[in-house]
Amino acid sequence: MQLSSATYDLVANINLLSDTYEIVSGGDDTISEMKGLNSERTQKVISQTISESQQKYVADMLDPTAMLERLKDKDSYSFAYSVYDKNGEIRTKNMTVFVTDRRLERVCFIRSDVTDVLEAERKTKEDLEKALAEAKKANRVKSDFLSSMSHDIRTPMNAIVGMTTLALANLNDPEKIEDYLHKISVSSQHLLSLINDILDMSQIEQSKIHLNHQAIRIGEIIDHISSIMISQAENAGVDLQIDTGKFEHEGFYGDALRIKQILINLLSNAIKFTVEGGKVLFRTEELNAKEEKRVRYRFTIQDTGIGMTEEFMSHLFEPFIRSDRVTKVEGTGLGLSITKGLVDLMGGEIHVSSKLQKGTKFEIELEFEQIEPLKGESHEKTAEIEEEDLTGCHFLLVEDNEINSEIRGELLQMRGATFTVKTDGLQAVNEFKQAKPGTYDAIFMDIQMPVMNGYEATREIRRSDHPEARSMIILAMTANAFAEDVQASIEAGMNGHIAKPVDMKLLYNTISSLLKKRNKRK
Repeated sequence: MQLSSATYDLVANINLLSDTYEIVSGGDDTISEMKGLNSERTQKVISQTISESQQKYVADMLDPTAMLERLKDKDSYSFAYSVYDKNGEIRTKNMTVFVTDRRLERVCFIRSDVTDVLEAERKTKEDLEKALAEAKKANRVKSDFLSSMSHDIRTPMNAIVGMTTLALANLNDPEKIEDYLHKISVSSQHLLSLINDILDMSQIEQSKIHLNHQAIRIGEIIDHISSIMISQAENAGVDLQIDTGKFEHEGFYGDALRIKQILINLLSNAIKFTVEGGKVLFRTEELNAKEEKRVRYRFTIQDTGIGMTEEFMSHLFEPFIRSDRVTKVEGTGLGLSITKGLVDLMGGEIHVSSKLQKGTKFEIELEFEQIEPLKGESHEKTAEIEEEDLTGCHFLLVEDNEINSEIRGELLQMRGATFTVKTDGLQAVNEFKQAKPGTYDAIFMDIQMPVMNGYEATREIRRSDHPEARSMIILAMTANAFAEDVQASIEAGMNGHIAKPVDMKLLYNTISSLLKKRNKRK
């Protein structure tokens, strides 16, 4: 038998009849003899290297009579035990006893150090257990997340349902109807933003959220928030006071939906935890920016509600944390965790102070890239877009849902456009190929359709020999709202991507911009 000393730290031949041993390779740090009496060496090994708790066990495993009994019906057996090395450290050994000659009662000891192997196995086991625990936690987080979002979704839903009820009760009052419809529209947009959050936030890992960089005005943010929160405060019997100072810089670049999500979440909590007859203050003020060409705002939400303990505040921004004192209030406590994550993502600051039965005060400071002040430009540009019409434009509307195509068609007609509807990608391709140049100004393409989807239809159109195959404007209009869906649309050859439900203002602005660019190239 040939064995490598690199694999085994002891190989020894044992003659049980003569009670002798001979070390073939390896050995023990404390015993230098390479041959001699096996019984004496065994006693030295046990007394000098093995802990008291295992000495009896090892002595039994190496007892000649017991050894022969174990090898009566098999060629080998193994056992593991711990020893102290020359540095006093505990190592784990695995000893295998092979029978080499039963008649002459000769055996071979082969020992290996398995400390590192066992440590690796232990670490692997720990890693697997950790991965299992994280998987279970992820599933639990996903379930809790969807459950807890009911709190955030109910806020705009209450406004939509309430305003719809009021509109039906006041059909003969055009001014009230207009006001109710405006508030329904604002609340619908906020509800859509929450749904987008659910899609974008994979198990509420806020670091994966992508912040939009769009031109917005602080006044519009405040107006939208007020439209949502005033009715909620009135229903709760809470006095909502909105304090807005003068702003030196009204325009900035940021993510309007995320800013509104932060503030609506905090205002909703303030109203929710304030008893009837209490007050909630929402103040917005401009501060000196810390950097040049930046604008900084402080948002203060202060209530006269039930307040919080110091102990509870230390866990305030942890997911799903709720005080036992407010078990009757809806929501599972995810909102503040999301709020804190969004504020951090924007590079902002959030501070909170609270006293039991006195109320709570949140202060959020956010800094953004400033829009260079060009007086009147923002309002004039908005007015220009709002007055923009699509008279004379003819669109190919590819949509397999009859209700969706009816709604979109009527909205396009309101702007003076005409349209042709096709219900799948193959119909759209055939229609485009046989149409004369100039028939269509753009194609609005759904993605998930029977026969041929929107990606395939777009590629077929781009590959065709039609004179407008490369220049035709194709916009994806789909419920597929993930970032990878947008990328897939662009890769298929589309000019843009608009998620359903469609924001018609965004649609008008996008198609108008694309049409102007195309006309300039002609």
